[in-house]
Amino acid sequence: MATWHKAVLAAALGLAVVSVGGLAFAQADAIKARKDGFQVFRVSAGAIKKVVDDNSAPSGAVAAAEAIAQQAARQLQHFPAGSDKGDTKAKPEIWTNWAQFEANMKDLEAKATAVATAGKAGDAAALKTAFGAMGGACGTCHKAFRND
Repeated sequence: MATWHKAVLAAALGLAVVSVGGLAFAQADAIKARKDGFQVFRVSAGAIKKVVDDNSAPSGAVAAAEAIAQQAARQLQHFPAGSDKGDTKAKPEIWTNWAQFEANMKDLEAKATAVATAGKAGDAAALKTAFGAMGGACGTCHKAFRND
C-alpha cells in the first residue's frame, strides 16, 4: 500500500473514531441534561407537596410550579434519537410513540401552570386539586415511557 494511501486510511479511521466518540459524548450529554430536568421536576414537586401538606400559603407553590412548567417546555429537546442507550430509564417507546410522549409533556406543562395559577390566586383547595392532577400526569408518563 502506498504511503499516501496509509495516511488517508489513518485519517479516515481517526475521523470515524472521533465521530463515534463524539456521538457517545453527545448521547451522554442528552441523558445528563434530561436527568437534570427530571431533578427539577422532583425537587419542585417536593416543594409544592410541602406547601400542600403543611397547609402553607398557596403562593409558596408558585415558583416551584412555574419551574416545572418551564422545564416541561424544554424537556423534549433532551431526548434526541439514539439517546435510548446508556445510563437511562427511558423506554424505546418514547421514540416509537413520540407524539404521545410529546402530548404527555405538554400535559404536564399545562397542569403545572394550573398549579401556579391556583397558588397565585391563593386558593388552597384548587392548589391541592391541581397538584393531584399534575402528579397524575407524571404517573401517566412514567407508566408508558420509563423503566423502573
